[in-house]
Amino acid sequence: MERSDLVASVFAALANGEACGAAQDCAARWERDADPVAAALAAVTQFWLGEFVAGSQWARLAVEAATDDGARALAHAAAALAAGGDLEVDGRPDWAAGLDLLVTADEPDSAWWSAVRYLLAEAALVDARVADAASVVATGPMGGSAWAGHPFAAVMAACSVRTALFGGDVARAQELLDPMKAAVVTGSRLETLTDSVAGLVHGNADDAGGVARSLEVADAVRDSERDFLDRGVLLLLAFGAIAVGDVVTAGGMILRAGDDGDLSSCTLIDRALGLELLLVAALTEEDLASAEAWFAAMLPLAIHPSPGPTVERARSRVLLALGEVEGAVAAATASIEACRAAGRLVEAAEGEIALARARIAGRDVAGASRDLRALVNATDASGHRAVRRSASSTLQPARRRLPPVAGGGWEALSEREREVARHVLEGHEVDHIAALLFLSPATVRTHISRVLCAFGVPTRIGLLAAVGTPPRDIPRPAPAPLSPRQGEVARRIALGASNQQIAAEFGISVKGVEKHVGDVLARWGVRSRFEIARVWWDSDDVRPAPAG
Repeated sequence: MERSDLVASVFAALANGEACGAAQDCAARWERDADPVAAALAAVTQFWLGEFVAGSQWARLAVEAATDDGARALAHAAAALAAGGDLEVDGRPDWAAGLDLLVTADEPDSAWWSAVRYLLAEAALVDARVADAASVVATGPMGGSAWAGHPFAAVMAACSVRTALFGGDVARAQELLDPMKAAVVTGSRLETLTDSVAGLVHGNADDAGGVARSLEVADAVRDSERDFLDRGVLLLLAFGAIAVGDVVTAGGMILRAGDDGDLSSCTLIDRALGLELLLVAALTEEDLASAEAWFAAMLPLAIHPSPGPTVERARSRVLLALGEVEGAVAAATASIEACRAAGRLVEAAEGEIALARARIAGRDVAGASRDLRALVNATDASGHRAVRRSASSTLQPARRRLPPVAGGGWEALSEREREVARHVLEGHEVDHIAALLFLSPATVRTHISRVLCAFGVPTRIGLLAAVGTPPRDIPRPAPAPLSPRQGEVARRIALGASNQQIAAEFGISVKGVEKHVGDVLARWGVRSRFEIARVWWDSDDVRPAPAG
């Protein structure tokens, strides 16, 4: 069997859940031919099975035996991948060596080098070096035409989606979902993988319905002899569920993904993230003893640069629960800095939430609120809307609120803000709304500013243009008829045009427009441009008077 055929065969076995058989075949080929490609692929299969130390050992054999660039690149990539679960090995030198060979390859888009590219990207991703994973993805297609139709192509595509997502670009991850699903061979178990990746993306986009749909695939994951894909599906489902606040479901998925309480069959970063999730579940139930037990299970991981920042964030959570605010702030800050340096922007955002909680506990409410607003502005722009939900929940006990999503409409408003909006649309003034709702005028003005922001408009006329007026059980009488020019002026006012804009459109002076506006005010018996707009939007019978 040619080396390229061997790679394709092993990758097919990994996709189909047959890693054990592939591992045996690779070992036999090594024993027979001392083929470094067989040893490198044996390392990949051992990683797939959660046997990380064995994977590192096979990778070292491959690196030492490889003599050509293709084999060396595959061996270094396999070594970097296996290191993602081996606490005693630093995979970064092998990763760098593999990347150097990739970027100088003669046929970088071939099936062979696309396989190397995938392994390097996956190795960086499982080592929580998201920026490095993105740099590999940027070098060319991991699958593309070279792997089209092969069952493993969907795994490669899923790696690209996860890289975009963990880098905080949720919008880009959403764009990649359809190409990922198109790469799946119909009827293969990789449909479960892609559904779970989609669930994670939906969770970070704060789409609870999308997460709920993805959770249905959990029943398809086998209960024994789980491999990297099986565990990955359950972990991705857990992380999607926690993103929308479903702590119970998330915790159950984590425990199912791990073969033991330490999640020892998972990569180092997945072990840390999974244990942190269990810690959060315990703190949610105010079970400090269980939270401390989960944190104790995390501590051996603290020495490694991959899970280290996650451990620090978990430390912050435990210290805050113990009332040690300064320590909680320091630990969260350290976690955020390390995550940002590695491009782990989803984790960095979670660290910002943890930091804000600690600062609020330390009575720095204004600072925490300010920084969360800045964070939400940034994450809203990237589609990472789950941060807004977490930030809102964090600020609520401190009686602070985030600005609504600009252009978010009714769904971005609280019930009280919707009530104020309806009164505004009815034409009620601030003092009248305050009296009706037993609020201060200042509070009403705050609500009005949030309503305008939610609809992305600066004025009440803009609000009318965006949503119209509320439906009525009893229609209002038709307003007095206007001349054709008056009717056009009224219509443009209702659509938000200024006098200057109307004058330019009609080719008349601003004074002439002001005269028409005054005539409309008199005809309709109203006192402001807003009232003109409200009457115009409120009536189906607005029409110009007959000429003459």
